[in-house]
Amino acid sequence: MIDVCFFADEVSREDFEEAIKLGVEAGATTVEVRGGVWGKHVTEIDDDDVKRAQDVLTSYDVRVASVGSPFGKCAIDNLQEYERHLRHFDRMVELAHAFETQIIRGFAFWNPNRRLKESSRPDINDYLEQIVEKLSPVVPIAESANVILAFENEDATLAGTCEETRTVIDALGNSPALASCWDVNNGLHCGENPLPDGYSHIKGLVRHVHVKPNREKNLDPIRDTDIKYEQLLRTLLNDGFTGAASIEHWGNPQQMLDGIRQLRTVVDAM
Repeated sequence: MIDVCFFADEVSREDFEEAIKLGVEAGATTVEVRGGVWGKHVTEIDDDDVKRAQDVLTSYDVRVASVGSPFGKCAIDNLQEYERHLRHFDRMVELAHAFETQIIRGFAFWNPNRRLKESSRPDINDYLEQIVEKLSPVVPIAESANVILAFENEDATLAGTCEETRTVIDALGNSPALASCWDVNNGLHCGENPLPDGYSHIKGLVRHVHVKPNREKNLDPIRDTDIKYEQLLRTLLNDGFTGAASIEHWGNPQQMLDGIRQLRTVVDAM
């Protein structure tokens, strides 16, 4: 079964317990921790914050499905940023263990054209040697720590599509510690049709899914396609997926909670 998940900081940035309470009432059973831990980002929380969050999660019977890490959202040629992100990753491993999840969300570096109004996507092959050089050190760390670095495909990064995500994972040796955090809308934004085209590249690699609304702030159909989330989630389940689908970027807190309710309805009907 698919776990219904949400980004806590988009329900409340300042009160983690309130976010969890409201999310559970709307139908969530898991949470993605990125920010909103009493005003702190996941890269800033200390062990006391972790213990406080653990107590809240236990009291509402909620699991952490993914650590919403920013790892890899940095310039590929900025050594200072890169070294800071390596330190972030070490901490994200500690947090994954503390929150009893394997999944650490990550990225494949900024797309250098991301701020241009009109631009084509860069050819990932032009950056692949640098990507491998920069990301190779974290692969054995993830393997030895029994965590999964799940790359979110995002147009603002060099891996915006499922095909580009697969290219990165293959170039890094297709380690079992590497996977896809599939953001269907992000792939569409890059011009990639999610089913069957995009999914064909990451079949068997998806460990987490992000769920965004269409223009009408509804779950279905997915953006401007005729695809519904039930179809997409059933495809994943049929291929052995056992993770969570996480509500993200629905707008204000009430819209986020409505997204959770809509996803809960779809999952229950399955």
